[in-house]
Amino acid sequence: MTSSPQKFPTSEDIVNFINGHEDEIRRREIAQAFHIKGNDRIILKKMLKELVEKQVIQQRGKYYQRKGQLNLLVVKITGVDEDGYLLGTPEIWPEHEEKPLIRVFSKTHKMNHLNPEDLALVRLKGPKSLEAEFIRKMDQKSHRVMGIFEANEEGGRLILPEKRRKVEYVIPAGQTLNAQQNDLVEAEWIQGRKGESLKVTKILGSLNTPKSISLIAIHSYELPHEFSPQSIELAEKAKVPPLGAREDLRDIPLVTIDDEDARDFDDAIWATPDTDPKNPKGWHLIVAIADVSAYVTPKDALDQEAYRRGNSVYFPDRVVPMLPEALSNDICSLKPQEDRACLAVHLWINQHGRLLRHKFSRALMRSAARLTYTKTQAAFEGQKTDLAHDFIKAVILPLYGAYKSLCIERDKRAPLDLDMPEERIYLDEKRQVSKIAPRPRFTSHRLIEEFMILANVAAAIELETRQHLCMYRVHDEPSLEKVDALREFLKGFDLSLPKGQAIRPKVFNYILEKAKESPAQGAINQLVLRAQAQAVYSPENLGHFGLNLPRYCHFTSPIRRYADLVVHRALVDVVTKNEDVPFLYTLPQLKAVAEHISLTERVAATAERETTERYVAAYLKDKIGENFMARINGVTEFAMFVTIEENGADGIIPLRLLADDYYAYDQKKQRVVGRRKKRVYTLGDRLKVTLQHAEPLLGGLTFVPAETQKKGMDSSRRGRRRK
Repeated sequence: MTSSPQKFPTSEDIVNFINGHEDEIRRREIAQAFHIKGNDRIILKKMLKELVEKQVIQQRGKYYQRKGQLNLLVVKITGVDEDGYLLGTPEIWPEHEEKPLIRVFSKTHKMNHLNPEDLALVRLKGPKSLEAEFIRKMDQKSHRVMGIFEANEEGGRLILPEKRRKVEYVIPAGQTLNAQQNDLVEAEWIQGRKGESLKVTKILGSLNTPKSISLIAIHSYELPHEFSPQSIELAEKAKVPPLGAREDLRDIPLVTIDDEDARDFDDAIWATPDTDPKNPKGWHLIVAIADVSAYVTPKDALDQEAYRRGNSVYFPDRVVPMLPEALSNDICSLKPQEDRACLAVHLWINQHGRLLRHKFSRALMRSAARLTYTKTQAAFEGQKTDLAHDFIKAVILPLYGAYKSLCIERDKRAPLDLDMPEERIYLDEKRQVSKIAPRPRFTSHRLIEEFMILANVAAAIELETRQHLCMYRVHDEPSLEKVDALREFLKGFDLSLPKGQAIRPKVFNYILEKAKESPAQGAINQLVLRAQAQAVYSPENLGHFGLNLPRYCHFTSPIRRYADLVVHRALVDVVTKNEDVPFLYTLPQLKAVAEHISLTERVAATAERETTERYVAAYLKDKIGENFMARINGVTEFAMFVTIEENGADGIIPLRLLADDYYAYDQKKQRVVGRRKKRVYTLGDRLKVTLQHAEPLLGGLTFVPAETQKKGMDSSRRGRRRK
């Protein structure tokens, strides 16, 4: 589960709090003022560091204080307006609000050295002013930019893929590198006769080809996507280790279960009834995980590359892997009928799914089959598959039997039960989008999830029992501010969160269950999710609120997550007692690793989400003017947010485009109401919308209610709205 960690409090909130104190103030006092606890303290530390680096506040030792006068702001220069004033957008701004354009002026007229993409420290004329006085230039940003080339008679323009709006710059003739219309290019700033302009330095591909859409994210977020020659050499030299002291699991019919298009198989499972008479109707499970630690040694070239990435990044058309393909798709991948090194955990549970005991071992396995979620579910339901009856009886049915027991324990534990449908982009043989549809959700998916959760819990218990350092996956309880905000929102739907008692997942589950009776179910699920804290990595155990577990870590995906590789090294350390893979981390080092991989995880999630949005916009670009059934999942003073029912695509209905009336925002009831015709649009409403605009570069979809469209009506006349 994810939510943006900087929403509560925002950087602006922190700056205002510090500016409101004449004396210096410690980080601990800031945390206390905003009720920041648990993993949110990590986020606060990073936010304060960023504010100091941008010179918005200043630091002296452990103390923070105001920097100059109030209303200081760091803006990124974006261009020049028609009157010749520089324009910029705030670097720090509340996420739920659109960044305004700030007009920058100077009493000394010393701003000629400012260029597009530069950062400038400015002082707003007032708290709500959109004009600001230039103070000084900040540290120079990189002059390499990436965007879409548009040709014209003078050469061309570079359109930058900024969210919400287009930003464009001039490319003179002779500096285009023969780029064609809609090419994705890299460019750098040059000084020409008419001032700053760009020259194309590299052509990355055409926006008309699907692979370029993911390239935008790769370059925008500077995702490492090329491995060093040293790391590739190490990966290609890797060989499966001999059995040696490893446990021999090659005769156990372990199976992998993944999506149809999966290429790296890092977990395999097996289950059988427990033969111990003291555990009637209990189960013996094995979860075997690719032993990446056998090939990636601390601080070698492979380890450095894996650490830099932090995790694999998954796009519809490609994977940016954490490890070279020679490892991720070959030696480490648990391919069927091939010997593979693994780190296995034996798990014994009773008939009610409670973990009785466990045992870790380094092992050698041979996967009995590469299964998919679809095939596994079909076999369990008795549908026709290419799997033998004996195999289904001996391998698949016991997995579901063990899962049934695990569900009893899960229901008793009552983790947060969010229903968040996810759309999937399907590509054809030419890598073009064939369809977008909700991702299917089978019992086989939940089976794998429960097996993996149990294995992760066992890993945390093992390291905690051995008093060994561990990289925990922690998820703090929601802040009081977020809970109070959610409570106020739910009042509009006759739903209530109790006051005066500890908030546990079951409280939210009660709300989610009641929301199933409401047309706003999707929106309520989203808001409950946003109320949660950000899950992060930490060597300090804070528990996992969402899963309702006292201890938890990630152990089951070391091919694609560096956190899991760290836990593997810790487990190998206690299993082998430093025989071949010593655990070299100290607690301060582990804290630094945790901060780094928590950040790379958030970057990856953002890049994946934006790429999906761009793919959706590209797919729907040919459907402008068509009607869709949608559900309103958000209402603000400037727009309504909708989700298309047939494919899960998200879009926006700007209120300025509602040509039939002037609509006022009713925050308490989460709706907008027409002043003359009294037409009402409320959160959760189902309505027919018309696709008006699709922008693949920005990943944006704009809709209007089909019922408001009248022939010959000009919606642009409502461009200026009264405040």
